[in-house]
Amino acid sequence: MKTGYYSFFLFILIVFALGCYYHYPFLSDDSLISLRYAQRFIEGKGLTWNDGHPVEGYSNLLWILMISLLGKLGMNLILAARILGIACSIGTLAVICSYFKTKNIRKEYVFIAVFLLITTPCFTVWAIGGLEQPLYILLLSLTLIEVSKITNDKNKKRIYYLSLWLGLLAITRPDGFLFTILTTVFLGVIFRKKRKDFIKVFIFAGIVPSLFLLGQLLFRYQFYGELVPNTALVKVKITLHHVLRGGFYIFKAFFGTLLLSSLGLYCLFYLAYKKKNLFGFYLLLNLTVWAVYIITVGGDIFPAFRHYYVVLILLIFAIILGLNEMQFSFKTKSIQIGLAIILLINPFIQLLIPDNRNAIDERWEFRGMKLGETLKNTFPETTLIAVTAAGCIPYSSELPTVDMLGLNDYYTPRHPPENFGTGMLAHELGDANYVLGRSPDIIIYHMGTAPRFNVGDQMKTHSVFINNYVEVLARQSNDEHILYFNKYGKSTGIRREENTIVIPAYLISSDKDECVFKNKKLLKHLQKGKIYILSLKNPDNEQWEISNSAAGLFSPESKIRYGNDTMSITVIPNQEIFLESLELQRKY
Repeated sequence: MKTGYYSFFLFILIVFALGCYYHYPFLSDDSLISLRYAQRFIEGKGLTWNDGHPVEGYSNLLWILMISLLGKLGMNLILAARILGIACSIGTLAVICSYFKTKNIRKEYVFIAVFLLITTPCFTVWAIGGLEQPLYILLLSLTLIEVSKITNDKNKKRIYYLSLWLGLLAITRPDGFLFTILTTVFLGVIFRKKRKDFIKVFIFAGIVPSLFLLGQLLFRYQFYGELVPNTALVKVKITLHHVLRGGFYIFKAFFGTLLLSSLGLYCLFYLAYKKKNLFGFYLLLNLTVWAVYIITVGGDIFPAFRHYYVVLILLIFAIILGLNEMQFSFKTKSIQIGLAIILLINPFIQLLIPDNRNAIDERWEFRGMKLGETLKNTFPETTLIAVTAAGCIPYSSELPTVDMLGLNDYYTPRHPPENFGTGMLAHELGDANYVLGRSPDIIIYHMGTAPRFNVGDQMKTHSVFINNYVEVLARQSNDEHILYFNKYGKSTGIRREENTIVIPAYLISSDKDECVFKNKKLLKHLQKGKIYILSLKNPDNEQWEISNSAAGLFSPESKIRYGNDTMSITVIPNQEIFLESLELQRKY
């Protein structure tokens, strides 16, 4: 870079760093799903989320492999994801600035576009968010540059580099192969009259990237036994509801990035229709197809318009090239002041956009990781949990897990409900019969709330859930979680021996009471004089009594009543205690 570009790039990096700092420590829950795959891959368990039938619950193979490499070298996986995201984001800025510097395009044009980009939270949020978007956008930027060099600079040798970037895009995300198709078609039309060049395009822009995808397909079929990833089964169903949702997503994203998007579309129109610029048509083709794709799949649920990122990068190229074609002048002071005001307004406008604010407010993943770590330290490693948040709790707990929403489960996406395609994207699936048939020890909705989503609604009326699970309010420092414990779970339920029954105290329930995680145990806080009750199965109609060691803790009114194959235990503490377990002895 020339001296002016070095100063300009340094300023851009400072603003970018401030943006990352402002949104830190945002981390997507789905990134922790990917990290669980990387974690198990490093441990030699393959690209799996759980033991048993493997499923492909990720859509970012290359990203997971890169994180796994850093993890194998001893780096913390969350740190590895952040470092890769920041490095790829800086790489995107570097390749854009470097390319347009070599074309002798005025740095003012590049500055306007890049400054709008780095002050749009989509760029900084996903630099630190832990998912594959920064890598995806870096590869897309390299692809755009290669196509520009081929079409605008007439450098046909760049086709070899183009094939590499397209191939890597195809295994970074499944939709990355869209750009192989679009680029092959576009270049094929351009070189259709030149047989040698047309064949080269067909081979290096079409066939070579397809081999990357084919390799992943062969791996998927051999390892997972499927040709389609689980993510597609969970998220993709083309319905009117999803199309309307996707259209609204594009509408929100456009107006949420109004300055960048409106300027970009104007410059794109100027390039493609006024100047008949071939590369302008290529940008327009990619933008149109990507927008249609996002509308079709129903948009996205993550903060800061994650899937609009591709549109933003396409528009950045349009702005730089469009302003250059216009030879837009900054000579008058009024234009300079107006432009400075517009650029400075952008970051402040972005702070007001609700979808951007969500990246600031969303911190529940860290509470989930804290809960997962506590579960790991409190219960046996065989404890089976069932969750709707499939990232933070499973990643930090490392416990065997049932993903109730089906992203990382084989059965659920292959048995969708009748109303699939009419609810919240990626949260529509769920089968209470299946989940309860797995007999999880602990059921956790979100970070510990009442039953929710489709599967939660089914649970509320399910007899097994009502009879076998106890709602436990568990306190962890300043956090409270509603956890549902299986009274008869193998790892966390009642232990019955020949002459004794050991009941974890957290199963004993009363109104508005709580349990506390303490010293790697979950203790029940029993208040003096309060009535605590637990009903249990007693198929043999045996007679039991509270053990002598515990009897002194409870008043004489404490008793056990018997019904048809059941018994109801009532205890009334005569003092305030934190109890780990209650032991019953057989009566003779």
